[in-house]
Amino acid sequence: MQLRLKLVLLSGVPIVVALLLMGATMQQQTYKLVREEQALVQQAFLHSKEAELKHYVELARNTLMRIAEGPGEVGVRKEAALATLTRMQFGDNGYFFVYDQHGQLLIDPKMLPMQGVDFCDPNDPASADSAQRILATARRGGGVVRYSWSKPSSQSVVPKLAYVMTVPGWNWVIGTGIYLDDVQGALQAIETGARTNIEATRQRLYAIAAVCVVLIGLGGVVLNLKDHRVSSDKLRRLARRVVRSQEDERVRVARELHDGVVQVLASSKFLLETAQLQLADPVAATPAAPRQALDQGLARLGSALVEIRRVSHGLRPALLDDLGLEPALALLAQQVQESGAFSVGLVRQGVPGELPAEHGTVLFRIAQEALQNCRNHAQASRVELVLHGTRRGVGLQVIDDGQGFDMRGVSGDGTRGIGLRNMRERAESLGGTLSIDSGRHGTRLAAWLPLPQATGLAPAPARELHPIAIAQPAP
Repeated sequence: MQLRLKLVLLSGVPIVVALLLMGATMQQQTYKLVREEQALVQQAFLHSKEAELKHYVELARNTLMRIAEGPGEVGVRKEAALATLTRMQFGDNGYFFVYDQHGQLLIDPKMLPMQGVDFCDPNDPASADSAQRILATARRGGGVVRYSWSKPSSQSVVPKLAYVMTVPGWNWVIGTGIYLDDVQGALQAIETGARTNIEATRQRLYAIAAVCVVLIGLGGVVLNLKDHRVSSDKLRRLARRVVRSQEDERVRVARELHDGVVQVLASSKFLLETAQLQLADPVAATPAAPRQALDQGLARLGSALVEIRRVSHGLRPALLDDLGLEPALALLAQQVQESGAFSVGLVRQGVPGELPAEHGTVLFRIAQEALQNCRNHAQASRVELVLHGTRRGVGLQVIDDGQGFDMRGVSGDGTRGIGLRNMRERAESLGGTLSIDSGRHGTRLAAWLPLPQATGLAPAPARELHPIAIAQPAP
């Protein structure tokens, strides 16, 4: 899986999960709030309706008491009181009912101005239980009674809340009630509105999540394309540099072979051919001439061997394979110093044991690249190579007293620092690290490579440095 895709997933998935959890939490808490609101609304509504019903019943009872205290016969007054109650109504389903002291209904439903009214008749088995509850509550001093009864406007059985009390003197039980299906409808409307709001909010959250994920994906794609373009440019420049380096190396080897080895071999051939001709005609030549020509030819062949060794060492030093990293670094330092660019010193801290071949190659190439940078850019007069090792790894430091460079600027510029990236990639290929500290007083490059468990190092005493003497260049 590509790094950019991992970053997109690591940034997008938590947002989606967080928004889903937020939506679920919001839904749960909102439903809980709705239920609490319903309970509060229902309680407040019922309390208000109970107080309202009590006021209605008290108003009706006071009206009956005034009629009871008026002039005339008792029977006439009672008929007048019942006639007054039949005319008293509120709303579409509000009416009064009256029982006598024996529990018998005193108002005929047909006398009411509204249709479909049915009273709780104690003599009717279907309503006897509700009637007995009403009478018992009234005899205890009055209060609220809950039961289910037929609603006149819809002729459906719904919960009903009634309030009853007794009328002094006549011992009547008077009461009225309201039907609670309207309350249930209001509560259901509250719940429906809450569910609608929750669903709309959840859809908005999901839309926000989708937009965020799309934006993150687009950002990842843009960054990926940008990095891909930058990486492609770097790869093209690196490929051009590799090709150019190969061509430069071939030109250098060809030039050194032509100007050095080939010339020496040609002169050696000429001298050997001269000696051959002199030996073929001993009369024309002096006795010492063939020997002199042979000695000169052999000397020229020795010079050719030295040139061949120098060219081959530039490609890959044989000492690195035969004797190890330290002699190869010593020879590299000596060659750079003999070129007259700057003086080079090699310091050994700890004695590395047998290093794996790839470790020695990586450190040698890092040293080569670092010395090349010192020659081309640092304008240094002194460079020090510090080779140190422990039982866990081996390190190399290249310290110069040059002018230094801006690490941040080089790292941010894709056209510079290819050599530094090559060194870092070489170190990281073996699980190592490369750190660079550069300033006005010089640059310190430190490479560290961990060793396999089987590779042992014999460390020297702590902080003990063993310099390797290298001849100073001739003035």
